[in-house]
Amino acid sequence: MTIQEIIYIIPPMIMIIGYIPSLIDLIIYKKKTVNYFSYSLWAIANATMFYYSFIILPDLYFQVISSIHCLACIVVVCLNFLIKDTLVT
Repeated sequence: MTIQEIIYIIPPMIMIIGYIPSLIDLIIYKKKTVNYFSYSLWAIANATMFYYSFIILPDLYFQVISSIHCLACIVVVCLNFLIKDTLVT
């Protein structure tokens, strides 16, 4: 495996791992800690990359990674929306 292949594979994996803290806060702790606007923009950007991966650059790895990113953003936004606001006193 060349350094170019490693650079192509590793950063997207690290980025996917980056969703885990937000998902833990939402699922386990029921904390609304994410910003709707940011995650919505990221979902749109990742959906665009997903479309690009099928139309312009037919690369299976890129298709899988962009779809995971898009789905993760949508899940985070939906979970954040579904969690009820609770007042901490």
